Amino acid sequence: MNMKVLIHTYDTAYQNQAGGVHNRIERTVMALRKLGIEIDFFDKYSTNIKDYDILHIFKLDIASKQLIDYAKAVGVKVVVSSIMSVDRGWVVDCYWMLKWIPLATIYKQAFSICSKLDGVIVETPKEAEYMRKHYHVGNEILSVVPNGANDMSSKDESIYLALGKKVKYALIVSRFDKNKNQLNVIKALKNTDVEIVFIGGADMSDPHYYDICLEEAYGCDNIHFLGWLNSDNELLKSALGHASAIICSSYQETFGLSIVEGVMAGATPVISNTLPILEFKTFENCLTFSPNDIEDIRKKIIKAMYTSENFKLIEKAKKEFSWESVAKRHLEIYTNLLNQC
Repeated sequence: MNMKVLIHTYDTAYQNQAGGVHNRIERTVMALRKLGIEIDFFDKYSTNIKDYDILHIFKLDIASKQLIDYAKAVGVKVVVSSIMSVDRGWVVDCYWMLKWIPLATIYKQAFSICSKLDGVIVETPKEAEYMRKHYHVGNEILSVVPNGANDMSSKDESIYLALGKKVKYALIVSRFDKNKNQLNVIKALKNTDVEIVFIGGADMSDPHYYDICLEEAYGCDNIHFLGWLNSDNELLKSALGHASAIICSSYQETFGLSIVEGVMAGATPVISNTLPILEFKTFENCLTFSPNDIEDIRKKIIKAMYTSENFKLIEKAKKEFSWESVAKRHLEIYTNLLNQC
């Protein structure tokens, strides 16, 4: 089936140095084009939405409401990848109960958007349940499609030059903020025999958290901060390619891309027991810890450091989270929507 798909996202998606959303968009688009799908990015100065079959918006964002309303008015199918944090559902529920009050709240507009969508793509079953329960999205339009991941299995040894020594190490790749919970990992591993590498910098919404982490790690030779590294940086690929353990210590995540990339490169995953990525088969038996339990964090990371490389886990991750697999799921969703016409 010939189809034309138009891609849009929120205004600052390509401004975030961490790059999770725009990397997801670029990789998904690239993989879909390999399948023969014609895809363009929305440009409000030149794009005519009527020329397309599907408008796919990455992130449920009320700034897109007018665009969605117009697309629906001219007969274009609308799909939203929700990219939703799955906490504070009680707040959403409160606004749902108040939705009949003539007050233009953000949540009221979000509910309006959801009622008009032809498809909603979520990254995890937990996010699907969240959208069903709190945004009242019907099962018939919900699809679970995990984020894809790059194979970052570079064996370039520049990481050892950056560390000044050739050692086994655990790795965390993420921006620094309270939700990411790097501080508890530092407390767990400071002045131990476990080398820990942090890649990422301060979140502009909470720049002081990074300073607090640096202060906590001061004088600890086993803790290393490499700052921001772009996704195509050879040092990042080297760090992923040689890590013994890959850690995600967050309280909440929509997905957890760095964990998948680390597993594909051969690292043993160690994950907060609160994260929805644990619902995927690749991670059903991995090491987990309570994000507030310093001793638990320490024990599980140390155990991971002495776990042998699991080649079956690597292949399972590559199969479940390849960009080709992700693109085929998107194509299936698009095709089903157009066949409903």
